[in-house]
Amino acid sequence: MSFDTIIMQLGEFLSISIPCSMAVTALLFVLFKYILKKEIHFWKLIPGFFFVLNVMFIIYLTFLTRSETYGQIDLHLFRSYHEAWNTFSVRNWQLVIFNIVVFLPLGLLAPILFKKMRKFYQTVGTGFLFSLFIEVTQRITHRGLCELDDLFNNTLGVLLGYCIFSFFYSIVQEHKHKLIRMAVSVLPILLTITTFTGIFYRYNHQEYGNLPVNYTYRTNLSKSKIVVADSVKFDKKATSAPIFVPKGCTREEAKIFASKLLDQMGISGSSRYSNYDDSVVCYRGAHNVTVYLEDQSYEYHYIHDDESQWGNMGTRNLMDRLELYGIEIPENAIFGHPSEGCYQWTIERTIDSVGKISGTLSCITTTDGKIYSITNQMVKQSVYKNEEIISETEAYQKLVDGYFQIDHNYKIHTLVIKGISLTYSPDTKGYYQPVYLFNCEINGENRDLVVAALK
Repeated sequence: MSFDTIIMQLGEFLSISIPCSMAVTALLFVLFKYILKKEIHFWKLIPGFFFVLNVMFIIYLTFLTRSETYGQIDLHLFRSYHEAWNTFSVRNWQLVIFNIVVFLPLGLLAPILFKKMRKFYQTVGTGFLFSLFIEVTQRITHRGLCELDDLFNNTLGVLLGYCIFSFFYSIVQEHKHKLIRMAVSVLPILLTITTFTGIFYRYNHQEYGNLPVNYTYRTNLSKSKIVVADSVKFDKKATSAPIFVPKGCTREEAKIFASKLLDQMGISGSSRYSNYDDSVVCYRGAHNVTVYLEDQSYEYHYIHDDESQWGNMGTRNLMDRLELYGIEIPENAIFGHPSEGCYQWTIERTIDSVGKISGTLSCITTTDGKIYSITNQMVKQSVYKNEEIISETEAYQKLVDGYFQIDHNYKIHTLVIKGISLTYSPDTKGYYQPVYLFNCEINGENRDLVVAALK
C-alpha cells in the first residue's frame, strides 16, 4: 500500500472513526467506573479517546483496507530497509517510518491510562504481542503480507512512545536518579533519529546513487543445484569500467522539446505544464508528454476515449511515422515484437556504447493506425569516470552466495548459468553503473540475474 493511499484513507477513516471512538471511550469509562467500580479520573477520557482511535486506525489499515491476497510470509529482517535504500524512493522510506510512527501513540498512551503498564517490559511486551497478533492474523486471513519488518517497526514505535512517556514521567516524579532515568528514556529516541539521519547523510554524500536492481536479502542456495555450462568461463582478473552519465536538460528545455514533439505529431492546441522533481509533463488535450530531466528520455501518451483496440499497424508504417516525428531508429537497434500492437527497439548499454545512443524505444499502436504511447529511453551517454570493478569470478561467487534480487520467497531448485556479460543499470542519482548480467535457467525457465560490479 502506498503512502499516498494511506493518507487518503486516513481522511476517510477520521470522518467515521472520531464519533465511534468517542462512543467507545464513553462506554468503556462507564463500564469501568460505574459497573466494575474502578477508580478512573475524568481527565483520562482524553488520552483514552486517542488510544481507542489509534487502535481502530491500526485495525482499519491492516485488515479493513486490504483485499484478500496469498497471505505470504516475509521473515527477512530489514528487507524493507534494504529496498528503501536501493531505490531511495520517498515512498519506501515513508512506509518504513510510518510503520514506526503509527504504533508510537500506543506506547505513549498505554502507561498514562493503565498503572500496570508503567513498566518498560509490560508496555513494549504488550505492543510486541499486539503487532504479532496482527501479523499472524494477516497470514491466516490472507489480508496483507505477514512481515518480520512490520513486527520490528511496530515494536520500535511502541518503545519510542514509552520512552516519551518515561521522560516526562521522570520529570514529575521524585526519584533519586532522576537525571539517569531521563537520559535512559531519551537514548532510544536519539539512536533512532541518529540512525535515520546517518542513512540520509551517507546517501547525500556518496558519489553515486544506489542500484534498484541490487539484492534486498540474501537468497539461500544451500539446497539448490548449481550448474555452470561448459561454454562459460569466468575471468579471474579484476579490471575497470566506465560510469556513464546521460546528458540532462533544464525545465525550460524540456517544455520546448515536449511542445515541439506534439507539433510534429500534428497535435494542435494550447499547452499546459506540470513540474515534478524529476520531470516536466506537457498536456495538450487528450495527449501528454513527460520529459525526464536527468537524461532527456520521454514518454508520450494518448488518453483515448474511443473503442480502438491495440493491434499491429505494420513495422514499416510505424517507422515512417516516427521519422516524421523526428524520432530516428539507429540501424544497430535490435527489433522486438513482444505482443500484439507493441513494438520495441533496443541497443544494449555496454562499454562499446560510450558516447553513443543506447537504451530502448517502445511503442503501442492500434489496428486503425493510432499510436497510443511512445517510450523513448534511447539516450546519448558520455563517460563520467572509470572505476574498478570485481572480476567475473568474484561476481559468480556473489551469485552463489545469494547476493542477487529475485521474486519474494521464490524457491530455486536448479540454477544453470549459461552466460555472463557486463552491462549497465541506472542508479538513483542518474548514473549508469556496470553490473554483471548472468543468463540463467532457473527451475527450467530462462531468467537473468544481476550482480553489482563496482568494488
